Amino acid sequence: MSVLRILEAGLRSTVQDRGRWGHLREAIPAAGPADPGAFEAAQRLVGNTAEDAAIEIVGLPFRFTLEAPRLIAATGREVRVRGRGVVGGWTAVFARAGEEIAVEGTARTRFAYLAVSGGIDVAPLLGSRATYLPALIGPLPRVLAPGDALPLGAPRAGADRAGGSLPRAEPNGRVLAMRGPHADRFAEGSFFGRRFRVSASSDRVGLRLEGARLERSGGEILSIGVAPGAVQVPHGGEPIVLLADAQTTGGYPVIANVIGPDLGTVAQAAPGEELSFYEVDRAAALEARRAERRWLEASER
Repeated sequence: MSVLRILEAGLRSTVQDRGRWGHLREAIPAAGPADPGAFEAAQRLVGNTAEDAAIEIVGLPFRFTLEAPRLIAATGREVRVRGRGVVGGWTAVFARAGEEIAVEGTARTRFAYLAVSGGIDVAPLLGSRATYLPALIGPLPRVLAPGDALPLGAPRAGADRAGGSLPRAEPNGRVLAMRGPHADRFAEGSFFGRRFRVSASSDRVGLRLEGARLERSGGEILSIGVAPGAVQVPHGGEPIVLLADAQTTGGYPVIANVIGPDLGTVAQAAPGEELSFYEVDRAAALEARRAERRWLEASER
C-alpha cells in the first residue's frame, strides 16, 4: 500500500471528502470542504471523484513525500506547488517517489486543497471520510501532524494528465444569494447590495461579517434546519454566513442563502476584505450551478 508522508502539516489541516450528508437528521453536521468548488476541481484534475478524500490545508506551507509516483493537484486562493520547480495552483502535477513537495500560498490563502490520484484511503466513518473537528468525528478525528502516513487508493490517472488545468478567476467580493425564509423581518435593502467586512473571528463554522448592523422586527423564531450558505442574523445584528462545520439547526433568522457556486468566494475571503451580496432568483441560481458544472467538466476534455 502506497502512502503520503507529511513533513509539515500547516496549522489546522484535515482529511475531507464531499461531506457526511446522510446524518443531518441525527444532528451530525456534514463537514466536508469549506470551498466545495476548489475541492472538486482538485479531485477532477487527478482523476478522482468528489466522493474521494483529499486534504484541506489551513495554514501553509504543507510539505510531504509520496512512496510512489502520483498525479497531484493543489487548488485554493493564490496557491502553488513547489517540487523540482514551481507550478501554479489548479494544475495537475506528476510527482516522483520520494520527492519533497510543498503546497505554498500567501497571507490571503484561507483554504487550500491537495488531491492525490486514488484519494486518501482511510476507512469511512458513518459513510464518509470527512473530519468534523468540533465533535472529533471522522476516521482521523484530529488535525494532521508531521509524521502522519496517509494510505492512498489505487491511482486513477497518470503522467499523461499532467499539465491539465482549471484556472478560476480571483474572487471580486461579489456574492450571489437568494432571499431567506425570514427576509421580511428586515428592512428592504438592509442586506442585499451593502458592503460588509470579514471578521478575523471567522472559521469553518461560519464567516462573520462586520459593518452595518441589521435591525429585525418580530419576536423569536422556532429553530429551523440550516445548511452551509445560510446567512443568520444573531441578536447583535452582524450577519454570519454558515460554512462546512455549521450546526444542523439554528434559532436565528435567516435573511439569505448564498448559492452553492459562491460558497468558495465567501470561505476564501480574508479578514478585513469586503463582501457584497446580490439577490438572485431560483432560475439564476440554477444557471450558476450549471455554469460551474461546465467549468469542472472542462478538466476531463
